Amino acid sequence: MAQVEPIYLCTTMIIMLEDNQEKGSATGFFYVNTNNKLFLITNKHVVYGEKYYENPPTEINRFRLNLHINPNNLSHNEFVEVSLFDDKCNRLWLEHENPNVDVIILPVDIDRKRYIIAPLDKSLFDSQDLIINFEKIFVMGYPYGWYDRLNNLPISRIGHLSSPFDVDFNGQALMLGDVETHPGMSGGPVFIWLKDYTTKNGNNRTTHLGRTKIILAGVHSGQPRWDLIDSTTKTIKEIRHSLINVWNYRLINEIFSLNKI
Repeated sequence: MAQVEPIYLCTTMIIMLEDNQEKGSATGFFYVNTNNKLFLITNKHVVYGEKYYENPPTEINRFRLNLHINPNNLSHNEFVEVSLFDDKCNRLWLEHENPNVDVIILPVDIDRKRYIIAPLDKSLFDSQDLIINFEKIFVMGYPYGWYDRLNNLPISRIGHLSSPFDVDFNGQALMLGDVETHPGMSGGPVFIWLKDYTTKNGNNRTTHLGRTKIILAGVHSGQPRWDLIDSTTKTIKEIRHSLINVWNYRLINEIFSLNKI
């Protein structure tokens, strides 16, 4: 395989299907739990639509994924379809108990000997004792379904963390980032790239490590709506901006715990 950073192989473009009809595209990324079971993580609104927090009827019933099959040639790929429901029409994906959390986790049965993927694991959550502020972030995904089709690789958009790391913004389990993203990148992983980072110990003393490190900040789910009242017309207008929602990485473990996985 070409010399590509393995983290590029953690994502997949999701083609959303209702039976055989395509309903759009999004981004997902693979994750393995402590039992080495494979899951696909994406946004809740990918399944339910814009008003996902009301748990409306689902708009789709399957995902189509495009996966690498040749470790020596990135251009060799194959489509795989995964169902969102079992034979009795019960949903297979896992949700948080808070309906506003825009994250779901779908167990997937994929032959990992045949398909070349690099799932994330809990080692990417290793942020304890790190001092993280105003750090560079990058979001991986498939904007408007656009990507390197020959090599089946996602596109990365780079920006910075805009709110304090691991601090709930406005009481929600998310942070803000400043990076330009586009429809189709929903559900993509958001990573923090730490350079020359420091840690703190129990005595609140810091240690400068002088290394680089990548950790998972969370899951991207588009831009927060930002409205402003026009003082002249007294009407509400939406302000355009480049801020994004980053649902906190810790929600992944919470969803597993709530569903006893």
